[in-house]
This record gives sequence, C-alpha cells and structure tokens, in this order.
Amino acid sequence: MKNIIKRSGAIAMTLVLLMSSSCSQDFLDVPAEGTPTIGNYYDSDVKLDNASNGLYSLVWFNMNKSAFYGITDVISGNMYADIYNDFGKFTDLSFTNSQSFISDAWRSCYGAIANSNAYINSLPKSVGPNVTKEALNNALGESHFIRAFSYFFLVRLWGNVPIIENNADYSLNYVIPSNPSEDVYKFIENDLKFAIANLRTKNRGSNYAANAHVSSGSAKALLAKVYLYEKKYELARALAQEVINSGEFKLLGGDELPLKSFADLWLQKNNNNEESIFAWQWNGAGGYFDGNFSNTLFAPENRLVETTYSGQIAPSQDLIKNVYEDGDKRRKETFMLPGDFYPNLTYAQTLDVDSPLVLGYTFSLQYEAQKSGAGLKKYVIGKENLPITGPFNPQFNGESSMNSYMMRYAELLLIHAEAILGSQSGSTSDPNALKSFNAVRRRAGVPEKTTISFDDIFKERRAELACEGDYYFDLGRLPFSQAKAILEAQNRGNRDAEKHISISASSLLLPYPSDDLIKNPKLKEVVPYTFK
Repeated sequence: MKNIIKRSGAIAMTLVLLMSSSCSQDFLDVPAEGTPTIGNYYDSDVKLDNASNGLYSLVWFNMNKSAFYGITDVISGNMYADIYNDFGKFTDLSFTNSQSFISDAWRSCYGAIANSNAYINSLPKSVGPNVTKEALNNALGESHFIRAFSYFFLVRLWGNVPIIENNADYSLNYVIPSNPSEDVYKFIENDLKFAIANLRTKNRGSNYAANAHVSSGSAKALLAKVYLYEKKYELARALAQEVINSGEFKLLGGDELPLKSFADLWLQKNNNNEESIFAWQWNGAGGYFDGNFSNTLFAPENRLVETTYSGQIAPSQDLIKNVYEDGDKRRKETFMLPGDFYPNLTYAQTLDVDSPLVLGYTFSLQYEAQKSGAGLKKYVIGKENLPITGPFNPQFNGESSMNSYMMRYAELLLIHAEAILGSQSGSTSDPNALKSFNAVRRRAGVPEKTTISFDDIFKERRAELACEGDYYFDLGRLPFSQAKAILEAQNRGNRDAEKHISISASSLLLPYPSDDLIKNPKLKEVVPYTFK
C-alpha cells in the first residue's frame, strides 16, 4: 500500500495525432479532421465542428481499456479481482508505479491536453473565410473543456502535476517541475469559464446524435463539480441551480421522462441521451483504438461477449452487500445476482461459433465472475444485436459502441443538494436540496427523505454512480483517516474468503509512472505556476 503515495513518475507525453475516424456510430457522420496546422484550413462550420471528434475518444482509449476501472472502482472497493489478474493488484493495493494502468491513465490525460493545446493554439490560424466566429469560438470552447476535464482527472489522481499550455515549449524542454494542486484547480476554473462563455447552448432532445458534443451547460455542470471539490459551496450551488433551471438535461425515468428508466442509460441505442452531460464516444465498427472494451471486461461469461474471454473484474462483496436498499432499481442494473433477468441482453446458447443467439438473459451462479457470486451489469450490453447494441468489432476484443459516461445529470442533482448543505457535517431540510436529492431516489424506487446529511448524500452518490469511477474520488474528498477506515472495513475477498487490507499510506494519491520519472527528474519539485 505504501506505493500509493510514493511519488515516482514523470511526463513522457507523446503528442497524439487525432486519427481520421468518427468516434461513435451516431456521433457525427463526417469523419474527424486531423490535428490542425497552419494552412490546413477548415473551410466550413461543419468541418470545424467535426475537428474535435478525437478529443472524445481516441485520446482516452488506453485509459478506458482497463486503467480507468483499476485506479478508481477497484481501488475504492466497488469492484474486485483476484490477485493473479492485473486488476487484483488494485484490489489489495499491491500495485507499484511501474504498473501499466498508472502510465496509461497519465498519458491519456496528457495526450488529451496536448491535442487540446494544439487546437487552442492553431485553430484561429487554420480556418477559412467561410467559418463563422460562433463555430470557431465553440471549437475553442470544446478544447478548453477537454483540457480542464483532463487536468481535473490529474489533480485528483496525483495532486501536484505540471501545467502545460504550449506543446512547442514542452517539446524543447520536457524536464519541468510540477505545479501545486491549488494552481491546477485555478487553471481548471479558468478553462471552464472560457468554455462556458464560448460553447453553444443546447436543448437536448430525442435527436441523440446532436447531443454528442459538450455544451455551455456541460461546462457549467463540470465547473459546479470542481467547485464542490474545492469546497466553494455557494459557487457550486449557484452553477448547479443554473443548470437545473436551464432544462437542458433530464433524468431518464424522472418526472419529465417517465416512460424511460435507469436501465435505459445502459443501452447503446441511448448513447448521448438527455441525462448525459459528457461522455467518451466509441465506435465498435472502427479500428482497434475506436471501440469500448467494457462489455468484455465486465460481462460475467463468454456467451455474452464477442471474444473468448470475459469477467476480468467483478462487483466487490462490499458493493453487493452494503450499498443498495431493498427495492433499489439501480442494484440490478449495476450488478447481476442469480435469477436476475435482462430482456435486452442477447447471448449465445453455446460457445460454438455458429451457436444460435437468444434475446433475454437470466444470470446463473455458475457464471459468477471472480468467485464473487455475481457479475457486473453496467456497460454489459451482450452479444451483437444491431437494433440494441450497435456494431461490435470481434477481432479487436469485442469492442462496442457503448458510450462511457463521465458525468450525468443525476450527479449534478446530488452536487446541488450537497452544495446547499455546504459542509461535510450537519444536515438540511432545505426544500431545494430535498427536491434534487429525492428526484434521484424517486427514480431509483426508494423512499424519499425529509432531512439529509452529508452521509446520506455520500451513500447516494455511491449507489447512483457505482462502477462509473466516482467513488474513489469521493473517498479522496474525505479526511484521510475517514477514507482509510472505510477502505479497511471493506471485505476485499470473494464469496468464499473474506479479506481486508491495512493501509500504511497517508494519502490516496497515486504514484507517478516510473518510466516517466526517469525522463523528468524534476517532477517531484513543486513550483508555483505563472499564469498568463
């Protein structure tokens, strides 16, 4: 466990070029353009709008492939894997800074930053006369949003990290110190304020393809979350209320969309729905770097996937036994228990290549993942069934087109409630806080509350967002002694053998990647950032 804060690593950032491919089946019909350079003119608003497609997919591939879940939901105790599996090292916290998940996450974030910088610094000189100022401003707003989102990942995972605004300067001198986390948060705030001012506003409706790109409302929602992490509660409350009042986002299965449900969030055909604030976009019909691995990683058995392996991670015993109230509809859509039936999952009757496919899957204990007695359900969409799943690419480990949610409206509502509470203690009966909080619970089918505490909100966030990467970061918001106690109390074994960890670290921050520290020995140094 001591390796979790033993800082070792550095930036070895490769400037990833955005490949010419669309990022999702329904994302945009026009292929994404390459990284902009002077003279590479975008001669129409449509071409410019598509220029940023890769910022939603390609740059995040290595992180999404496995790392994202290992460093978030496995560490936090929502997911479990045996020690003989790479994920298992994050179950018992025996991983070191040479583990690939650490470097994959680091480099994905800095790859996204490099590409965002390229757009920010080059786009104004790379558009033709027919491109409107509004389209240019929107493209720049997207780049600032993605850069802010990337730094938000970095600062919560590693704390002090280098702020890089100019790729050319970095290429001339990559041995640079880190900047303090306070400066990183200020940089994130500045980028999101720019994004709010320059991104288009949207009215998200049933034309889901039009919802794929972020909006000014998306930037407001993310900034509200950033403010919450900084404990700037009044600013978080005001922005969250502004997003709510805009009506841009809605809960699937909430009062405004009663014919839909929480289950509908996890169908590929509902990518970019009314609840999605920001999501990574994937294309199962593309190449290796275009699709989403989650169906293969999460599905408990091979009859549900388009490849020859499955069930790399499982729900933890703590998630199975201690998170969901009786009757909570989210439980079944988060993990499978024996007897659970899923009408939209297609499976093969046998493992034969020509096996008949059947729509409608019942989970059985014989197919448990990692001896957990259960199997993950979120992001499991089953065998290819085009009207439901969209296309898969079997030759590339069964990659699918299912989006990866980075922020949903349900979370924004819980942010709003917590910001009104305004602390990590006490309770509130404020009607606006209760309205937001109970909207999430009502959709889940559990009783509403008349008074809520921070502990209520903290638990609700886990139940709502389990297996979406947030619980690790929520633990990081707590005093370390409290987070340590929660982690050490968890059963991190399987259904046959209970196991616990003992944490000797003083922080939940990750170590820097080992290979990168060799290339940048100044990374451990912390120098205030000079804002331009």
